[in-house]
Amino acid sequence: MKQNADKILTKTKISRLSIAAAASAISLASIPASADPVTGQIGIASEYLGKGLGKSDEDLALFGSVRWQTNGLYASGFASQAASSKGSDAEVIVAAGYARDVGAWSLDGQVMYREMLNETNGVDSGFFEWQGDVSRDLTDRLSARLRLNYSPDTYGGGDEAWWTEAQATITLTSKDKLSVAYGLRRIDNGTDYDAWNIGVKHKFTSAVAGDLRWYDTDGHTLGSRYEGRLVASLSYSF
Repeated sequence: MKQNADKILTKTKISRLSIAAAASAISLASIPASADPVTGQIGIASEYLGKGLGKSDEDLALFGSVRWQTNGLYASGFASQAASSKGSDAEVIVAAGYARDVGAWSLDGQVMYREMLNETNGVDSGFFEWQGDVSRDLTDRLSARLRLNYSPDTYGGGDEAWWTEAQATITLTSKDKLSVAYGLRRIDNGTDYDAWNIGVKHKFTSAVAGDLRWYDTDGHTLGSRYEGRLVASLSYSF
């Protein structure tokens, strides 16, 4: 009981900090009278993945997202079919953040809330994450990004968790990009692993794109979610 109460208190404090951070960001930014258009995406993937691991039990997954942005500030929502051993059938993510360019560098910081839906009672399936991206173009065709993601109380029985990922993207043609990424997952009271992926994204039109990508980890002995897999996806952006 005490452990559950401590988790509830922690999440309450996190919620207050998140609201305060968002309010501070709004007060520091000059918001124009008219906002940029809302953008979004819908699609289907041969499997839903998160931080290098399979999250839809090797089944097809429908997904969709929407984003509103103005003067660097943004809010977004994402949902996908998912699966877990505790009965979840979907994951939703809501986020708020701020992005801007500083010289040749692009900076993006956000706070996210993730929830695995319809899980068995008692599972700690909702949690906050803070994420920061730093990226820049190295040449006309090559770009790089470093991502740092932190949660003070992650999914299930895990406590503090970190995801650190480096990514490089090469423009092959006007419609094709090759990208490769390597990530480290470190969790207190959880399972550590390394993960990587490599694949090509192709734009069929300005709105329709496909992605074919190989994902793998160093934790094959930990279960099927950690095994290598080829994932294809098709999306429509608006």
